[in-house]
Amino acid sequence: MKLLSYSNTKTVKGEKLGVKTAILYLAPGSISGVNLCPFSSIGCLFSCLFTAGMGKFRSVQHARLSKAKLFLSDRKAFVELLKKDILAHIRKSKKEGMRPAVRLNGTSDIAWENEKGEDGKSLMESFPDVQFYDYAKSPFRALKFAKGGELPSNYHLTFSRSESNQTWVDRMPIAISVAMVFSTKKGEALPLEYQGRIVIDGDETDARFLDPIFKSGKGTIVGLRSKGSGKQDTSGFVIQLGGKE
Repeated sequence: MKLLSYSNTKTVKGEKLGVKTAILYLAPGSISGVNLCPFSSIGCLFSCLFTAGMGKFRSVQHARLSKAKLFLSDRKAFVELLKKDILAHIRKSKKEGMRPAVRLNGTSDIAWENEKGEDGKSLMESFPDVQFYDYAKSPFRALKFAKGGELPSNYHLTFSRSESNQTWVDRMPIAISVAMVFSTKKGEALPLEYQGRIVIDGDETDARFLDPIFKSGKGTIVGLRSKGSGKQDTSGFVIQLGGKE
């Protein structure tokens, strides 16, 4: 079973920057029987990209569920399978003259730095020259990343805001960006600033590890436009800007 995928519009945009990203998509939340998004909120589960894009097809959803169950049945074996896919990804990237990057939580929120293979190493340790990155709703993992030195140096995290974790957003230091989903429509400009933080357009590329970190104000927001079912969100997960955009 092939675990990694390239079918993402934003990751393709990253190729213009010389980055080729492969993404792992699993069934989110408790769809698999075990909650793979332990810090998820009602709003983020409703707006989850699991059903956006290719995810609207049942065959794709079934494949993601199968991968999630495979992961849960034998985590070490799953890591070993991922290694094979990553090696193939490295070869493909080098052939195309690209920098290989891997996003392991396409539709999950697993602490991959803690998942080890048969050799006792994490994927980041096994592939020190590959850039790994993820969005994370765990404030504890986000703070570890922000402090520096507590996560693998080749693993970049962006903290994800939801309708239920604003207190943690306020506590995030400048060293880590915060992703926020806005009601801004496709083709329209995101706000330049929000809650005292400078907003960058996160839809231009998915290569979050290349984002600038602004030291002024309270830091940086990665602005995202609502997609899929998120366009109907009423929980507060999607920030409604009205005519203030």
